[in-house]
Amino acid sequence: MSMNSSKKRIAVLAGGYSGEAIISFQSAATVMENIDTELFSPTLVRIDVDRWWVDVEGEPSIDQTNFTYFDAFSEENKFDAVFIMVHGTPGEDGILQKYFENLCLPFTTGPSNSVTGTFNKFNTTSRLRNEGLTVGDSTLINSTDEIDSLKLNTIISEVGLPCFVKPNQGGSSLGINRVDNSNELEPAIIAARDTECDSIIIESLLEGREFSMGVVPNLDGTPKAMPVTEIVTENLFFDFEAKYEGASEEITPADISEDNKEKMQEIGVKAYNLLRCKGMVRIDFILVNDSDPAILEINSVPGFSKMSILPQQLECEGISIKSIITRVLNQCFD
Repeated sequence: MSMNSSKKRIAVLAGGYSGEAIISFQSAATVMENIDTELFSPTLVRIDVDRWWVDVEGEPSIDQTNFTYFDAFSEENKFDAVFIMVHGTPGEDGILQKYFENLCLPFTTGPSNSVTGTFNKFNTTSRLRNEGLTVGDSTLINSTDEIDSLKLNTIISEVGLPCFVKPNQGGSSLGINRVDNSNELEPAIIAARDTECDSIIIESLLEGREFSMGVVPNLDGTPKAMPVTEIVTENLFFDFEAKYEGASEEITPADISEDNKEKMQEIGVKAYNLLRCKGMVRIDFILVNDSDPAILEINSVPGFSKMSILPQQLECEGISIKSIITRVLNQCFD
């Protein structure tokens, strides 16, 4: 190959098969713009439902049997690692991770079983609860379950009202609804079902201020908690509009006690290790009773656009985007 062979060839993967593809392109653009080109040679690879292709002249297709492509000079191009910036499916549900594991190609998230686990909200909260971390009460139903009054009453007896109904697998708060009275429960389950998920989680409402915190690799690859961000939204909760359309205010660093900040950072790193996360992760919290951080969810491929929370936290901590990209890639080669 003509390029400097000492540089690692990185596929920056963007797109995906969910409503979050548009955010994925913005996150991938941050990586493409900031990656250290002294060390790495990046190529943007887009994955759509109908084909995977390379964002270079001629838009050659990726051969999915081995994740290579032929360029305009009929030369086969391979990669040394993959920077996964695909939110939702197949980047946050373990599908891509399993694919790259089978090809023995390093990638920037946790292994497939870790990512599959964190994408399954019920699985995650159950594991965290078993380890003594605070999470809300929750129950799970299959999307195909018959919804009758007995079922609805059972759900309410298990989690109480108000509660949240959401797709058990999914990100970006698509298909989530808050339910304040019993006659809202069935329409909320139908709305979650419309996202084409296999199962639906119903969670008790945790009252308190809402926070979000990244965990990223230190220089030595060990996890480092970021400054904490408070999310103040006029919406009933931090939904898709609040996340991506500016309907929220994000305050970094959050105005909280040193004690609460340290608790969140300690719990975040514990959850990261427990769930075998790698690379950059974002953990969302509710601070219950102004003293008990409860984990809401764990994002294994958090948003990385200019609008996203993690870049704000990195800036607050004085860590450049370029250096964090290098750390994440170095960690995936370990």
